[in-house]
Amino acid sequence: MPENNNDVKNFKSGFAVVLGLSSSGKSTLINAVIGEKVAIVSSKKQSTRTPLRGIYTDDKSQIIFIDTPGFFKPKDKLEEYMLASMINSIDAADVIVFVADITTPLSAVPQEFIDLVIKAKQPKILAISKMDKIKEFNLSENIDYVGFSTYFNETITVSAVSGLNLNKLTDSIANQLPYGDMLYPEDEITDASSRFIISEVIRESICEITHDEIPYSIAVICDELTQRENNVYYMACTVYVERDSQKGIVIGRNGTVIKKIGTRSRQIIENVLGIKAYLDVRVKVSEKWRKNDMFLRSLGYFVSKKR
Repeated sequence: MPENNNDVKNFKSGFAVVLGLSSSGKSTLINAVIGEKVAIVSSKKQSTRTPLRGIYTDDKSQIIFIDTPGFFKPKDKLEEYMLASMINSIDAADVIVFVADITTPLSAVPQEFIDLVIKAKQPKILAISKMDKIKEFNLSENIDYVGFSTYFNETITVSAVSGLNLNKLTDSIANQLPYGDMLYPEDEITDASSRFIISEVIRESICEITHDEIPYSIAVICDELTQRENNVYYMACTVYVERDSQKGIVIGRNGTVIKKIGTRSRQIIENVLGIKAYLDVRVKVSEKWRKNDMFLRSLGYFVSKKR
């Protein structure tokens, strides 16, 4: 960390927005770089809804990663919010990191998304992810990547699983950042509130435990977070679904599913926040909440559209 004025003059800090298709490994990559779980990870698409900031700090730089929803054509108010928040995050960034899943062809990336990235004026880094899933890769022998990489300042192959080139990635990002003081305390790894983290962990658990249709129809809000006796934190959270049938799936027969969700979530929350927790999760029906502006705003899903 900077120890004197001369060090401060050489210190770099800024924002790196992380873009890519859903399930390209954006959140997993950020967690691996930071070394802690700050973003939810799910095998389900569109698990990231709200841009989340993960903070990486070393002795030469502080990188604030902005995790964003994957690109898609919106079908409801929630997805319109997700797309607008991703676009606004690009505007706020100093560096763009595009995560391309090596197991998914580049042709799967919509042209309008490619155009959005190409037209951005910030320095760009192409991170080819999930390299642990293939035996070898040569950029010059992959014609699709050769053409695409010309739009980027640097192309780096990475793996969140093996740790391949993670230091190279942070060094590359830092080189593109402006000189300046730390924007956050050196021991901070996210600026997300405890309530937000709790809600996201529960949503991640639901994504992993329930059927495919459920993750896209749920919202979670932490209604209460209070410290009680013996330093145990009481957390009351509400899971919103769109139909009674979905409520039944989330609860499960004799409450078996909601119990699994609660147990998994509590263990992760205790580990991430470093506390002892008592978690109370309830399920309510709010029909068509994804299309309701007022309800979305009450959940914090709102962002002004700049374009």
